[in-house]
Amino acid sequence: MTKRKLKRDTRATSTTMVREHPLAVRVSKKNPTGKTIRDRHIRRLPGTDLDKNQILEVAEKYSRKSLIYPSSRKLLDKYKNSDEYDDLIAVWIDYFSKKFGVKQPLDPDSVKALIASESGFQEDPKGNKIAIGITQITKKTLKILLDSKGEAKEFIFREIRQKDLKNPEIAIPLAVRWLYRKQETARSKLGRQPSDEETILEYKGWLKGKSVLKEKGLRNYREHYEALKK
Repeated sequence: MTKRKLKRDTRATSTTMVREHPLAVRVSKKNPTGKTIRDRHIRRLPGTDLDKNQILEVAEKYSRKSLIYPSSRKLLDKYKNSDEYDDLIAVWIDYFSKKFGVKQPLDPDSVKALIASESGFQEDPKGNKIAIGITQITKKTLKILLDSKGEAKEFIFREIRQKDLKNPEIAIPLAVRWLYRKQETARSKLGRQPSDEETILEYKGWLKGKSVLKEKGLRNYREHYEALKK
């Protein structure tokens, strides 16, 4: 009961009402004084969203002290650039685990295995018309992550375009944020804390489904995850 109440309170404080106030504008016939009155409006509070420039700034300035990194040098025989994104994975898992106060942060190896299984670490893989970039975020998911009134409204992104998902520095934080959202929805479906693998299945849309694609995708993910854990 306490956890659910705290979650509602957190979401309720993601926005605030800005009162009516004067606003400087360009001098014109309509506004000869260069002043107008801005109506009351909703504004998101700092720390509840990020735009593209802020994403890059967070990654650049984030403290690397005590970060937990994915296993390195375990997938190099298959993907020459497989260790290139370890720092981004570590930073954004830590960032969002602290942002949401989660008791069980994502395993960095599970995120790295997800990327391997989704794109083979290709920044712009071809062949999928609905998913984009290294983390294969769908157009539908991107829309949710930008929606201040949607299911991820407690923390959203601003001014991110589909083409931005071809940049791992943008795609990875969006994917990690979405994984934490999928951890929540998986918990609701299962009635318990999901494993990392179950969270990955929810990310892929396969947690409750049964299909050939699910078995093939899960096998692909497990092969990479097990290789990272050797």
